[in-house]
Amino acid sequence: MQSKYLHIVEKINYLLFILALCSLPFPTHFSLLLWEAWVISWLFEGRFLQKKNIQWQKGIVPLVLLVVGVIWEAISCLWAINITDATNMLIRHISFVAILPIAIWGVNQEYDWGKAIKWFIISSVSSILIYGIYLYIIQHLGYIKEHHHLPEYVYSWKYFGDQISFTKHRLYYGTVLNLAIVALLHIRVPLMAIRRHHKLITFCFLFSLFALVVGIILTGSRANMLTLLIISAIAIIQPLRGRTRIVGTAMVMVVGIALIGLLFTQHPRFEKLHWEHVAERAEYQTNEIEPRINIWYSALQNPQDYFWYGVGAGCNSEYLKPIYASYQWTSFYDRAYNAHNQYLGVLIDLGIFAAVLFILMWLIYPLWYKDKLRKVATLVAIVFGSNMLTENMLDRIEGVIITCCAIVTIALLSRVQDAK
Repeated sequence: MQSKYLHIVEKINYLLFILALCSLPFPTHFSLLLWEAWVISWLFEGRFLQKKNIQWQKGIVPLVLLVVGVIWEAISCLWAINITDATNMLIRHISFVAILPIAIWGVNQEYDWGKAIKWFIISSVSSILIYGIYLYIIQHLGYIKEHHHLPEYVYSWKYFGDQISFTKHRLYYGTVLNLAIVALLHIRVPLMAIRRHHKLITFCFLFSLFALVVGIILTGSRANMLTLLIISAIAIIQPLRGRTRIVGTAMVMVVGIALIGLLFTQHPRFEKLHWEHVAERAEYQTNEIEPRINIWYSALQNPQDYFWYGVGAGCNSEYLKPIYASYQWTSFYDRAYNAHNQYLGVLIDLGIFAAVLFILMWLIYPLWYKDKLRKVATLVAIVFGSNMLTENMLDRIEGVIITCCAIVTIALLSRVQDAK
């Protein structure tokens, strides 16, 4: 009877994991509920009660480093300039502590990792189609009924180039789609395998890749578009060897530069980065096109305030508010903008040692894994590492969920790899 009950719980745990993966492209509260349910169902399995399930391996080191960071955040509450912000940040980051035991004790034998990854890819592609149908058809049903065609503005690049991620912040949705591309490349079949029984697989691969690339462009996330170019270049160069790699690298660089130029001249989000528009307010120059430049400039004015031990977890926005006020940047002050750079945010919150540790964690992240999984970890580190340059990803729960998902999945895959 007990083994039957355990088998049912294991099945439920695996199903919840797939549902949690599939929820990532959709509204965050669904993802949060499903990931919580997955962790609770894992606890009901009782794997942590058996010593034989413990497996210490290098793949869990990144998670351990994140947990060390959470401990330092808890200590920083003692001198935090805003205890409410510090407490809220600590609550969000408890997720890293919660998933560490899962990485150590592992998951049950019901897990089919190939199927789980495929379902994540299907979900990501489906989300693009669902959001697209809603934005271009359902949202304009009244107009279509009256005029029998879509309004002209929906055909404008400015409309569809910055619209599709209406249920999630564009950066987080773009991050999910980039991770789906990494997953797709992980399970890809050779494109030259065009024998009859491979034609359907090849078509699905190419269609999914095309849909995900278009989806990233439609998010309007500049960081993710540039990240897409980087991971695509690495994915192309990685399998090459010798002189072929040199030629391939040169070709990728030429095509990459051309594509970057195309984005900067044609995409509406990149048009905002043209530097000729600088307005003066009082005696200070304010770049009205890219606010992040002002934020970074503000954050670096008085590094002695936070250099050694920071101002407290999650308090970088509170620290910056008086600086915004001194520069008369009212909109920044009212919105309490954070540092908009995860590394700078960690430096302000926790000081130089925590910031260096955090940067090193992503720089050496792939080294904890081996063979094919190291290549996947390299792409995952690039996705997060580059996106964190323009956003405090771990200051928001959706960023924490996506990061937890990616890190624990790779850690569990590493465990399976070591067991073979």
